[in-house]
Amino acid sequence: MEDDKRSKFEDTVIPYFNAIYNSAYRMTGERGNAEDLVQDVFLSAYKSFHQFIEGTNCKAWLYKILRNTFINRIKKEKREAGYLSFEEFDESIGLRLKAEGFSSSGFSSAFSLHPEINEGFDETIQKALNKLSEEFRMAIILCDIEGFSYQEISEVLECPVGTVRSRINRARRFLAEELKDLRA
Repeated sequence: MEDDKRSKFEDTVIPYFNAIYNSAYRMTGERGNAEDLVQDVFLSAYKSFHQFIEGTNCKAWLYKILRNTFINRIKKEKREAGYLSFEEFDESIGLRLKAEGFSSSGFSSAFSLHPEINEGFDETIQKALNKLSEEFRMAIILCDIEGFSYQEISEVLECPVGTVRSRINRARRFLAEELKDLRA
């Protein structure tokens, strides 16, 4: 039964690893924080995988976990001083899942963790994104970088579609002002 859960998890969730990592990086603006956030997201996803309804939008489900995990970190204002490298992450997540009753044998070979940050995403743009509040940053990432519909963003952010539209509009105006010198 546990092997079935692991296999379904790997087939369903792991294909979204790079997308989640890229968004975590865009949200945090720092590689170490993104790696730590992604580790927590995938551990949380594994723990709650029994709640995932097969046939629904897995990507949106993962982004909801990402959003909630990110917000909880901000609320707690706890930023760890040391972050795991992805080599350490691979070992660490296996140990943490094993503590949860998951046999980690074969976990590393089931999927390899090689995050790929979107090529060409300029540091200047990331700095501008970092200046946005979490609500606006998450909305613009989900819309303009990840390609979610307003309805999907509404579900992930747990707010009305009108609020999503407003956040995206305000974020775009802010970013346009911040990045106006790049257009010249």
